[in-house]
This record gives sequence, C-alpha cells and structure tokens, in this order.
Amino acid sequence: LRDIRSMESCAINVKGHVSNMADRADGVDTSDENKPLFRDLSGDIGDQEASEIPDTLCMNCHETGTTRLLMTRIPYFREVVLMSFECEHCSFSNNELQPASTIQDEGVRVTLKVETTKDLNRQVVKAESASLSIPELEFEVPPNTQKGVLTTVEGVIDRAVQGLEQEQPVRRALDPGTAEKIDAFIGKLR
Repeated sequence: LRDIRSMESCAINVKGHVSNMADRADGVDTSDENKPLFRDLSGDIGDQEASEIPDTLCMNCHETGTTRLLMTRIPYFREVVLMSFECEHCSFSNNELQPASTIQDEGVRVTLKVETTKDLNRQVVKAESASLSIPELEFEVPPNTQKGVLTTVEGVIDRAVQGLEQEQPVRRALDPGTAEKIDAFIGKLR
C-alpha cells in the first residue's frame, strides 16, 4: 500500500429518500413524536441508535453470536443499514452495508490522490454497484463483485487482496504461471 500514488473510485450511487418518512423535502421528520427512521451519520457514537440482536446463528461455527443493525443516512449517498456480526466462540466477524432506499440513475465519480499512509485511512462508502480502480497499478474492482461496505481506502484494498488470495491454492495446482502472476500483483497491492 505504501507505493500507491493515487486512487480513483467511480460510480458510487448517490442517495435517494424514503418517500413516506416526512413532508419535508429532505425526508426528515424532526418532530418530537416521530423520530426519523434514518438519521444522518455523525461522528458522535452516542447519537446513533443501533439495534442489537443476540443469539444470531454463526454461519462459521453454528454457535450463537450477536448482530447489530444501524439505520442511517450517509450524507451525499443515501439511506443504508449498517450490519455487523460477531461470534465470541470462533471470533468470526462480518460487516456489511445494505441499501435502504432507491438509487439514482447516475452515480458520482470520486478521485482521491493517495500521497501518505494517512490517506489510506480515509473513510469510504463503497456501494455494491460501485467500481474502484487504481490506474497506476492497472487494477480494478468491478461493480457487483464486493458487498457494499463502510470502510477505509485500505480496507477496500485489503478486501480485494483477500478475494485474490482465496483461490490461490487451487490456482497453484492447476495453473502455476497464473498463480505466480497473481502473487506478484498481490505484492504490489500490499
């Protein structure tokens, strides 16, 4: 990751609103009686109201874990449900972002020039339908190949590396030349 000079993220779909939430144009009902279902994502953890679902089946070890759900609105994006699962038995965890509203026909293009390692810690909302490319490395994560996620630039790249590494043992047995090229490329991403 140290060698990445710039990163480009494109086709991130922007927000739509749940039509029956309120009469205001921005879809937010601010009355005391009716709190909005989706609140703007903020830096204050205490402001967020996550729902916790205990005794959720762990798909890894089949014991019980805990699922947390947070319905929120990410500014300049859309309403989403942030989901996290954690199993205390096998330490399996999963984080996912699911759309909770319609998306617009056109997306937005976001370009980030990565100049320091601090830039890799920038938060990214990558929709499932978004693509991400690193032109300097001739690397692209096509749309609909990763789940939607709220992460960092480094997190998106790490997820891509994990995907590339997933079938490497099989590739090494069936096609050692291709496996060697993929190993070299994974080295560039790290």
